[in-house]
Amino acid sequence: MPLFSSFLKSAFKTLTFKTRTTNFARGDKTITTMSVKELWPLWIREYKKLRAWTDKQAFQRRLSLGEKYIFPIIGSFRPNQITTDDVVACLKLSIANTTQTHWKVLVSLSQFLRWCNANHLYDTDKKLPTDLELVEPYLGMQLHKEGGHHPAIDWRDVPQFVSLLVQETSISSKALLFVILTASRFQSVSNAQWNEINLAQSEWHIPATHMKGKQGHSRPHDVPLSNQALDLLHSLRDFSKLNGSELIFTTSGRQLSSTALRKVIRKMDKQAINQGLPGFRDSSQRNRIAVTHGFRAAFTTWAQETGADMTVVEYCLAHRDSADKHNGAYRRGRLIHQRRELLQLWANYCFPAKAT
Repeated sequence: MPLFSSFLKSAFKTLTFKTRTTNFARGDKTITTMSVKELWPLWIREYKKLRAWTDKQAFQRRLSLGEKYIFPIIGSFRPNQITTDDVVACLKLSIANTTQTHWKVLVSLSQFLRWCNANHLYDTDKKLPTDLELVEPYLGMQLHKEGGHHPAIDWRDVPQFVSLLVQETSISSKALLFVILTASRFQSVSNAQWNEINLAQSEWHIPATHMKGKQGHSRPHDVPLSNQALDLLHSLRDFSKLNGSELIFTTSGRQLSSTALRKVIRKMDKQAINQGLPGFRDSSQRNRIAVTHGFRAAFTTWAQETGADMTVVEYCLAHRDSADKHNGAYRRGRLIHQRRELLQLWANYCFPAKAT
């Protein structure tokens, strides 16, 4: 009997634990009384488990997004109390402070409410107040992104852009120029350190940790450096020694933000317009100002228009070879010589004769 009694107690504990876990998932008294501000970190943690984020600051970025643009409006609300008016108020608060963040606010709110839906914290029969067809009429503007592409500068306008850019002296403008010359992602450039540069071989060896890719799947990448890119690095060497940082593009020892480079692009756009020129905008993206990542598209289009080997271009962009069925098991060449030639031609095109 004592043995049977202990078995019953153990079974009851197991059953109780499972019931509590299920209740929490379905919405027990504790979670159903929580506000948006209290639920937000729970959602991020659960979402992070589902997504292999390579950005170490991903949690903090989404938390800051809530603190800046969502909690001031609906932080004390329960999910079921949120209306489209409230969502629009959050977006307007974002738009009043920055021109780039309102889409992230809308996407995050939408993901959060779907999570609330799954946990029975929001009426599943109701339409989400973050739906575009509800939000756009209230906001009086179009929010969705055509094709989801980054706004890019026209490749024919790149030399003019660079001629304005080289007149700038900020570290952000230098980083942007390096992005353009190497056709690299901002993430790699903002993390770039002097120990990654091999001046003897004129190469930049980017470690896997500084490359885009799902956790554990990113690969290191070697970038052959053009003469112009090397000149830029030489001009920064002494400056970096003074601030005592291993980072190449920094003034304070901290990494540059992507916002800093966007500000430079907007400044160049304004300067061009003041000179009576069209500016640096993407007509296929509702005439939005180009972004940093858009210069990779400009490089690719230039290469395509000039008859370059697109396989070499894909290697320059650090894209996987779609024709390689064995994922690099046999095709191990780096095409470094071909890429060096192509990136040097690109750098020569970017720099007009007088700017050089």
